[in-house]
Amino acid sequence: MKSKKIVYISLLIGSLCASGCSSILDTPPTSTPSENVFWQSLADFESALTGCYQGMQEESLSWIIPTYDCLTDNAYGNQGSSKIYNADMIQADNIDPSMGGLVDKIYQEAYGAIARINIFLDQLNKYQGTDIEAVRNQMEGEALFLRSYCYYLLYMFYGEIPYVDKPLTLDTQNMPKNTLDEVYVKLSTDLQSAIDKMDEQTYKESGGHATKGAAQALKARLLMFHAYGDDGNITHPEEVEEAYQLLESIKGYSLDESYADLFRPGNQEASGEIVFSIKFLAPNSYHTFDNYYGNYGMMNPVENLTAEYEEGDQRLQQNVAFDDVYQWEGGEVINLTKSSNGKRMIKWLRPVLTQSDFWNQTERSEQDIVILRWGELLLLKAEAANELGLPGAAAMVNEVRDRAGLSPLPEGLSQAEMREAIRHERRMETPFELIRYYDMRRWKIMDKLNGLVLDPDYYNIIPAWSKAHEYLPLPQGQIDFSNGVLVQNPNY
Repeated sequence: MKSKKIVYISLLIGSLCASGCSSILDTPPTSTPSENVFWQSLADFESALTGCYQGMQEESLSWIIPTYDCLTDNAYGNQGSSKIYNADMIQADNIDPSMGGLVDKIYQEAYGAIARINIFLDQLNKYQGTDIEAVRNQMEGEALFLRSYCYYLLYMFYGEIPYVDKPLTLDTQNMPKNTLDEVYVKLSTDLQSAIDKMDEQTYKESGGHATKGAAQALKARLLMFHAYGDDGNITHPEEVEEAYQLLESIKGYSLDESYADLFRPGNQEASGEIVFSIKFLAPNSYHTFDNYYGNYGMMNPVENLTAEYEEGDQRLQQNVAFDDVYQWEGGEVINLTKSSNGKRMIKWLRPVLTQSDFWNQTERSEQDIVILRWGELLLLKAEAANELGLPGAAAMVNEVRDRAGLSPLPEGLSQAEMREAIRHERRMETPFELIRYYDMRRWKIMDKLNGLVLDPDYYNIIPAWSKAHEYLPLPQGQIDFSNGVLVQNPNY
């Protein structure tokens, strides 16, 4: 059973941060608690910070992240499923600003979380009470990290967006976009501030709070995203160097013995590999992951992914079920809901050891959604080392391969060969974690999708990608509401 020091439930803060107007960037309605009855003590700020964490539980920020692989060469979303949010249309480069789905879901939910975090940071800055001084910096650092994760997603998916860092009023609710460079600098600066303010401790020691290591890891991800130029080559080696140093400075983490347990609710609390996750605890704080991904099978892995696994790679069977049957360790063979291509995602799902225990529509799932973990970060560090010509990349990759039951890489690989080995390993290690989209975007290999055969059973599905649609459009509703202040992304 899970035992957690931070559970993201706060009816008060949920009310306090609700939006009462049409713009996603609006401030809360005036009927929320005033400063006269709230923001008066350390306890109020602790409750408010819990509300900030609660805001991260929104679907697009947490438990639908496997759906993002339906924008890549790893998976395909079952048409007609409400929880793929038009990912199949985006994967086919059939994108319109009014289409809804991921186009407006990510934008709305990220800015909803940002609005509540901005209120918290504003009130924290105003508060003069002495009871908070011992934890003020840590609280501010945690909030900055959470906001930065939201902006990291917005930056990756939309590019130029309004970078709002304070509560807005009715007069200021329509904010113009910042340029790509401005968003990158602001996000990088916020993450560095979070790093400087937070304590040195592991995630397990923090009791579910963000840590300095999490901020260092997210900044390293940001740097490695920005370091690659349009031709797919490193154009900012100084950013690769900074990313390597950030990852080198993260201490206290190691690979868990079991890869599969990282994504199962009964084992995550004891993990020494998880650097940050979005936590859930049923029956009050839950999602419906098992119902949608397990019972309904809203998205399927494709052969373009599964064929890449080496013989003996234990991760394949821990990520994917074939022929609509599966057997967890110590359980019976389970009949899964039939999939359209004979492949089902198993990763993240609660193990079903008997057929009578199969997931159902009333399932209250509580998998913590892992956002940062050492296995992926170790491979990111190996990538940075290889690009910088530093030693040690092979040893880092081999550590990940060893857990997967694979032999070490051949000795004497060139830098180019090591680059391909690392890229292969990242794909095998991280499917359905919102890593493949991040990697394909920064390596500038999204054009691989053009005409790609995802799976023989999907012969009539032809994905596509265009440089013109490198970024998603801003939701048309937000463009319309802004009265000309918010300008649509190009080519839409």
